[in-house]
Amino acid sequence: MHYNPYVDPYAGHDYVEIGGLKWATMNIGANSVTDTGLYFQWGDTQGYTVDQVGSGEGQKYFGWVDYKYGNGTSDPSATGMTKYNSTDGKTVLEAFDDAATASWGGNWRMPTTAEWQALGAAVNTAWTADYQDSGVAGMICTDKTDSSKILFFPVCGYCNNGSVMHVGSYGFYRSSLLSGVNVKNAYNMNFSNSEVNWQNYGYDRRVGFPVRGVIDE
Repeated sequence: MHYNPYVDPYAGHDYVEIGGLKWATMNIGANSVTDTGLYFQWGDTQGYTVDQVGSGEGQKYFGWVDYKYGNGTSDPSATGMTKYNSTDGKTVLEAFDDAATASWGGNWRMPTTAEWQALGAAVNTAWTADYQDSGVAGMICTDKTDSSKILFFPVCGYCNNGSVMHVGSYGFYRSSLLSGVNVKNAYNMNFSNSEVNWQNYGYDRRVGFPVRGVIDE
């Protein structure tokens, strides 16, 4: 491998320290750096595999009707959210609702938007259609000051209304911050073979994105 993983002292997961922050080398629920892992709605700690996404019995739909903090309607308003809404004033995920914390324990958590942006400032990025002969496309992030430190983000698409979409074309990763423009949305990092957006707020928190954990201690 081209990166030097360091063992997490809290929960046994590998990380690479870039820009003063420890980034997990793989997604929550993944078995390798090229695995998708699990898809999560924002604020829900239950993740789902590709095979569990759908509209049938026992499957996850990833719509407003099955969003943890929705109100059971097809499109709740900002005040219709039961948590992280326009009245409770909560804008950052509490540890109880953080998928990284719930899945890996210790001090693992989801990154903030500022941390995604700091990562963007600390690395050079490159798109690959076939990472290390794995057949998996994604984004390679190489530390500008130490080229031995590399993170790979597979391009996993997202889950929406019973389908997994844009796998191999667009990558989306959660942040812990609610959008300041519309509380129905949450910030994320997204990328394709032509651009990287380290802070994007244009997606509903009901859709399913992969999660990458961080540690700042």
